[in-house]
Order: sequence, then C-alpha cells, then structure tokens
Amino acid sequence: MADRSANPTTPPSSTTPRSRRATALALALLACIAFGNARDGEFLYDDFPYVADNLQAQQPTAHRILLEPLAGRPELGLYRPLPLLTYALQSRGRGKEAPTWPFHAFNVACHAGVALLVWRLGLALALGDGVAALGAALFAVHPCHLEAVNWIVGRAELLAALFGLGFLVLALRDPTIRRARDVVGAALLLALAALSKESAFALPFVLIVLELALGRSVRIGALVRRHWPWAVVLAALLALRIAALSDFDASGPRGRVIRFGPAISLAPFADLPWPKRLLVAGQLLGEYFRRTLLPLPPRIFFHQREFEELAPWSVAGAIVWLAGLALAWRRPPLQAALLAFPVSLLTVLNLRPIQETFAERFLYLPSAFALLAVAAPLAALVARERARRGRVGLSLLAPAGVAAALLVATWSWNPIFDGALPLWRHNVACAPDLPFPHYQFAYFLHDHAIYLRRDAETPGAVDEYETALKLNDEIVRRGYDGMPPDQRIRAHLSLGEILLERLPEGRRDPRRAREQIEKAIEVGEATAELDLDLGRALFLYSRFSRLAVGVSDAQAGRALDRALKLKLPDELRKRINDDLDQLRARRVP
Repeated sequence: MADRSANPTTPPSSTTPRSRRATALALALLACIAFGNARDGEFLYDDFPYVADNLQAQQPTAHRILLEPLAGRPELGLYRPLPLLTYALQSRGRGKEAPTWPFHAFNVACHAGVALLVWRLGLALALGDGVAALGAALFAVHPCHLEAVNWIVGRAELLAALFGLGFLVLALRDPTIRRARDVVGAALLLALAALSKESAFALPFVLIVLELALGRSVRIGALVRRHWPWAVVLAALLALRIAALSDFDASGPRGRVIRFGPAISLAPFADLPWPKRLLVAGQLLGEYFRRTLLPLPPRIFFHQREFEELAPWSVAGAIVWLAGLALAWRRPPLQAALLAFPVSLLTVLNLRPIQETFAERFLYLPSAFALLAVAAPLAALVARERARRGRVGLSLLAPAGVAAALLVATWSWNPIFDGALPLWRHNVACAPDLPFPHYQFAYFLHDHAIYLRRDAETPGAVDEYETALKLNDEIVRRGYDGMPPDQRIRAHLSLGEILLERLPEGRRDPRRAREQIEKAIEVGEATAELDLDLGRALFLYSRFSRLAVGVSDAQAGRALDRALKLKLPDELRKRINDDLDQLRARRVP
C-alpha cells in the first residue's frame, strides 16, 4: 500500500479514540440532518409493486423471498431477497396502510452508516484523515442521493453500499496481516451486498482495481490467492439468482427460459451495435460524474436519445474525470478512487443493455469514490495553510462552503419526494417533451381516480396518457425508441379501461376505448414477457361484444381463448373462464 507519509498534503493523523468517535458522530449527524425532512413521504412509484402491493412483502414465505424474482416479474431481472426481507418485517402485512416513517427512518439510518464506511474506505485507501472525513461529509449531504434515500425501494442501493463498502474495507487490509476471520467476514459482506442488489457483483473487480492502483502484486498467482473466496461466493449467488429468475418448464407458454438478468427486449439500447454502445457508455459515465460534481435537481427520467447523440454536458463530465485521473497519476490512492468509479458503474453503463437508460440512484455507491477524490484538493488547501501558518483559518471556507451548499440543496429538494403529486409535477416540468414523466403522472392520477382535468394545476389521467402516447409517437418518428413496451401496453390498456368503464355515463366512449385496447393487444403480441398485460387487454376486448362497437361473440371468444394460453394469475384466469361460460351460454338457442 502507498506510504501515507509520502503525500505532503496529508494532515497529521488524528488517531485518538476520542477524535475517531467525534468524527463518526459528526458524519452520522450530517447524514441525518441532510435527510431530516425526508421522514414523512408516502409510498411512491416502485414502492407499490415492490413493497405495498407485493405479495412477497405482505405475505412472505422463505420460498417467495429466496426463490422468486422481485414482484414475481422475472423479465425485470431483479433478485433482491435482503431488501425484500426488510420490507416484509416492516410492513407486517399492512400493505398501503403501513406507516411510512419507519421505512424512511431505516433508510436514513442506513445512509448514515454508509457515510461512516466512506470515511473508513478513505482511510483504507491511505487518502489521509482529512480527505477521508471530508469525502464522507460530502457523501452524507450530497443531493445525488435523493432518489436512493427518499424512495423506500432505494433501500436496495443503501444496503448494497453498506455491505459492499464493508467488504472493501475488510478486503483491502494488508494480506500479510489479514486473518482468516477477515476473509470470512469480507465474504459474508459481499454475499449480503449481492443479495441486496445485482450491481454488487462488480465489487470484486472494484477491489482488484483498487489493489492494483495501490501497487499490490499483479502476478496471476497472487491475484488468485487473494480473490478466490469472492469468486466462490459470487458463483454460488449466481446459481441462486438463475434459479430464482429462470423458468425451467419447457412446456410453459414461453418454453424453457434460463435468465440471469433483465429481458433484452425491454432494454432501450438493445439494438445498438457495440461501437455505438461504447460511446453511450462513455457519455453515461460522464453524466454520472457530472452529477457527482454538481448539485443538480433530481430527475427521474432520461431518454436514450440524450446519450445516443453527442451530449456536450455528459462529454464534459467524462473529460473532467479523465483530467482528474491524469492529475492523480503520481498519487496512487487518489488514482485508485477515480479508477474505481467507472468499474463500480459497470453493471449500469448499458454495455450489457438493462431496462434503465440512466438513474441517479445507481450513483449511490460509485459516488463514494468520486467524492473522496473531490475532497482531496479541498483538503489540500487546509493542509497547506496548516503547514504554512501552523493553524487553519480561511482555508476552511472552501470545504465548509461546498458541504453547506450541498446540504441546503438536499434539504430543499427532499420535499419533492413527499408525495406522488409533487414528484410527477416536478418531473414533467424537468422534461416536458418526454413521454415517460407524463405516463407516470397519468398512472398516479389514474390510481387516485382523477380521470378528467380538475384545474390548471391538476390535469386528468386521460389527458396525461394521451400526451404520453402522442409524445411517444413523435420520438419514434424521429428514429428513436419510445416508451418501453410494458409502459406502452399499460398506457393503451389504462386509457381504454377509463374510456370504457371509469368515466361518468355520459362521458364514456366505447369506440375510442376499443381502439386503445386493440393497440394494447398489438403491443403485447409483438413483445415477449408481457403475458399479464396482454391477458388483461384480451379480457377487456371481449367485453366489447356486449356493446355495439363491432366486436362479435365469436371474436370475443377467440380473444379469451388466446388469453388462456398465456401465463396469468389464477384470479384473472378464473374471470376469463367465467366470461367464456357466459359467451357459450348466449350461443345456446
């Protein structure tokens, strides 16, 4: 490991137990203060399918938690038993009626714990006490963590970072003094991180990069001796993950499906050739680094076109990262932190396409490395003043000012996540020309039975669904992928359902409803992995045989027969069979 004393800007080490306790307490308090007004937010967005409405969390069993994909949707490639277990323990079967403040308190406590581990990681990398503490303080208050901490389902990021950083701190100990219990502890922490979120599978590669940058042996034999336990752990967890996500029944509706990640058909960059995908990955990396450097307001949705075309701000972020790496070339600890940043993002840079284009919550653990690097020049100002004058004064203004600005930004933006209405209003305002925020706003309005516009501030679900589909068509005409198939089918399906059944009697429009349901069926039949939505669309289509809109009983019967060939829940299958029985009864003279 690099000699800490070789760095002239590193301040004298504060190693007394009292100073360590004071630093730990200050960091924990900073994290809690920054998110102190994030305790009352309601269930939002993915909190419903993954927590409040998820049978795995509300009626948990060992099989549901350990051997089933999250929310029963294997096409998403999400296997996260540890966060799921915590949801179950806190929900206690109360569903949407469960109070949300304990969930938020747990998340904030996890964030405080992660901030402490960022500090310990900085010390393990020999960055110096000042850099480690300042980097952890910046991490504790940074607004790029709003999504991970405020959203209940952001807990997957928090737990993966908590256990993942613990793994790195233990595994970075000098191999000559590392004990067997350190290896066992690190392996256990790695397993817990990987059971929290799939991005933790990149952690052993992060560890190797850190070790190599710090000058440890690069011989194959030495690498194998140091890292074989992690390979064993990840191999076992990969087998468990495949077992949970795959369908081994060859007689099923889709045949045998062996899966370890999300379905490529749902990924925005699935059709890009490798050279262009590398360009996308570079711009994604630049945007992630830019959002670590700057206190930007939270934004939930990004479109693939923003990264397929040249994105100047994202490119600028990548250039700054490369410049920092060049400047750190003679400082191995700083170089190690900067190199670890892209490696920790490997699973979300869409080199292997995933369902998300870009998400700020993915930045949670990687930002630890970037913020430790950002802290180095700020701490150097303080160290130089101490070396020159024997004390510190004005040089403290720079790090204190940066931390204060980040704290104020985080505190100011936390209320965006207090409820669905402020969240979706904010995101529609951030990206009004994208269909995805309008779709999610419509979904919220639909769920709250706000079908038609109430006032200038509150549009109706019909307006927002139609706006989302119109903007989607415009994006597709310009040659880009629009909304993912699962959102498109639900937008058409929901709009059709509202027009057919939810509006007041005088406002219903069966013909327009039929057009939307037919479009939903078209999307469902063109895309694998959408059995449930396609089944609902076919079932709803059969209802038009009772109305004078051009659907015969024979057409309705064929739609129901097609639906029964899909993989559907028992309740929907029963309703389809009941409707088939009624159709057959009507045909009997």
